[in-house]
Amino acid sequence: MKARVAAVLATATVLSGCSLSFQDVPVGRAPEGESYHLTLVFQDASNLPIGGKVQLGQAVVGRVSELRAKDFQAQVTIAVRQDVRLPAGTKAQLQVTSALGEEFIALEPGSGQGTLADGAVIGLADTSRGPSVEDLLAAAGTVLNGAGIDQLRTIVTETNTALGGREQEVRDLLTRLDSLLASVDAHRGELTRTIDSVSALTTTVNNERATLEAGLTRITPALQVIIDQRGTLDDLFGRVGSLSRVTQNVLGKTEDQVLTLTRQVRPLLDEVGGLNDSLGHALAGIAPFQQRLAAAVPGDYLNLDGTVDVPNTLLPLLTGQPPPAPGSEPEPVTLQDFLAKGTR
Repeated sequence: MKARVAAVLATATVLSGCSLSFQDVPVGRAPEGESYHLTLVFQDASNLPIGGKVQLGQAVVGRVSELRAKDFQAQVTIAVRQDVRLPAGTKAQLQVTSALGEEFIALEPGSGQGTLADGAVIGLADTSRGPSVEDLLAAAGTVLNGAGIDQLRTIVTETNTALGGREQEVRDLLTRLDSLLASVDAHRGELTRTIDSVSALTTTVNNERATLEAGLTRITPALQVIIDQRGTLDDLFGRVGSLSRVTQNVLGKTEDQVLTLTRQVRPLLDEVGGLNDSLGHALAGIAPFQQRLAAAVPGDYLNLDGTVDVPNTLLPLLTGQPPPAPGSEPEPVTLQDFLAKGTR
């Protein structure tokens, strides 16, 4: 009996120095199969568990194998499956699976040359933390407690007050606005060309800016001359105004005479206008005559014997006599009589 009690006491003594907890249960710190290790630097990784998932898209490609702090930054070592090669420039972000879930590391492949080898480091510039539940609740609290809802209520109330009883006017306004936008869309090509033309003009003006600046610099003295002559110009404009008033007064008093003279001159202008065809041929014939006349005159005189055929339309202008009656021939006038006696 004494031996049995001694054995129980010895067993209790030995077991009293041992303890068992879930912290001593090993967790998966590496994926199945061969793997290589990478070090990720985060500003804060306090909620990331050892053995946490490392995902590439929806696939789990590794596990968190070690967490440590260095220079007030979190150094996270992960084990990645050997068959998963990550290109240089890969980024990492801490995300949460759900509102009550645990954090995991999401990898985003980069576009650099080469791949990350065992022991490579993804620096702080390429790591980040996604939105957390705490951030979401804090933002919601800011919206709810920062008078955002009250402001929205004020906006809705003021909108209802502004539109109350004016529904038809607002509907008509929206219809017109829709028509306007449809018209603008139909002329989109013209608007585009106009904008392109304005852009080209702006480019041209910008390219010729030096010329424009030189022109503005050179025009400054001319503007100064105009400014110096402002008094003279004001006096000139005043006199022009007086002349305009006098001219208007004269024309007002002689309006009937001017109209009568205009009506009397009109038949003469019509007759002269009728000579357009024949006058051109006559002038064309005078040019050779003038050229040959200089060679035909031996000195300072010339004997000439000719006949001048004056159309009936010009005869009254030269002789001062009334035109002949229709169907009758005018009395011929010789050049000698014309030169000696005149037209009367």
